[in-house]
Amino acid sequence: MNLINQQRWGLIAGLLAAISFGLSAPLISLVSRSSSPLVIAALLYLGAGLALLLVRLVIPRSNGECGVQRRDFPSLLGLTALGGIVGPLCLVQGLSLLSAGSVSLLLNLEAVFTLLIAVLIGREHLSRRGLIAAFLILFGAVLLTNGSWSGASLYGTLFIAIACLAWGIDNNLSQRLSLRDPLQVSLLKAIGASVPMVLLALITGGLFPGWQLSLILVAIGSVGYGLSIWLDLVALRHLGAAREALVFSTAPFVGLIFSLVVLSEPFSNGMAMASALMLLGVVVLLKENHAHRHRHSALRHAHRHYHNQSGADPHHIHDHSSEDEVEVLGQAFWHSHSHEHVEIEHEHPHVSDVHHRHNHSDAAVPKQNT
Repeated sequence: MNLINQQRWGLIAGLLAAISFGLSAPLISLVSRSSSPLVIAALLYLGAGLALLLVRLVIPRSNGECGVQRRDFPSLLGLTALGGIVGPLCLVQGLSLLSAGSVSLLLNLEAVFTLLIAVLIGREHLSRRGLIAAFLILFGAVLLTNGSWSGASLYGTLFIAIACLAWGIDNNLSQRLSLRDPLQVSLLKAIGASVPMVLLALITGGLFPGWQLSLILVAIGSVGYGLSIWLDLVALRHLGAAREALVFSTAPFVGLIFSLVVLSEPFSNGMAMASALMLLGVVVLLKENHAHRHRHSALRHAHRHYHNQSGADPHHIHDHSSEDEVEVLGQAFWHSHSHEHVEIEHEHPHVSDVHHRHNHSDAAVPKQNT
């Protein structure tokens, strides 16, 4: 699989993750007042854990992936607490104060926060075009308040904004772990979030809804959170956090369309303007094409990678010791082991994934749309 095919698979995985999550928000809104945010969030992530356990039974560990290591635990703890607990709790609370359609559009703030953190802290490259797109999305989100900055509109917007900030940090932490087994990371996150919330809900006497509604929430969580988290980690691996953000920003539009068509929610002029600005922002980002000559510094790490005789992936041409326990039979194969990246300079289309965090100085000016 060459680099272009990997990016294409990352794009497909990101879109599927966006669709799964985008549909979950309006569905959760239907039951957001049936119980406390803690109980609802706990059931959602319980469903996520159960779904990922089933996937784990189908996809064994012998698929060449690199497992989570001890030094990954701080990042794993952070993304579990923020993305698995804080984000869902604030989302459910915001859904109880705003319409599903408004929440669906406000969720585009996640893309803005993810982009800003990835560029300012994670050293990912974002062009002037990307900054313009982020401004369009943010301005569209502001329009959703429809001129009201008091009462439920303000508080609901703040809860959704906090959820999006938590998920923005979560996405960047997850990108650090994207070279690990994405299914294992997703499963640990789901279990690490669901178990404490379920226990806390039981200890505090949280009122669980009836078994039918509980099963509905578990089902929503299995797809909207479980499968979505897993696929999103695959997208983060192949696209980087910044570009993953623009792909995942399609999720709110999925939720908005569902809210309008299925839930028959009204479509206001403010929502129309906000939709246009956010859609324009996504289109501007999708037009970005990044290719230039760049230099890779020497690096040693472990992750799943690909080999074949033609050397289709120039980043992974290295020798294998007997300790690696790999079989080279003249055919392409996937495997994981600790390996060295030698210093190399070349030119090809790329995104800001783990292998492409390089300086964009005058000496390496991109040739296209940067």
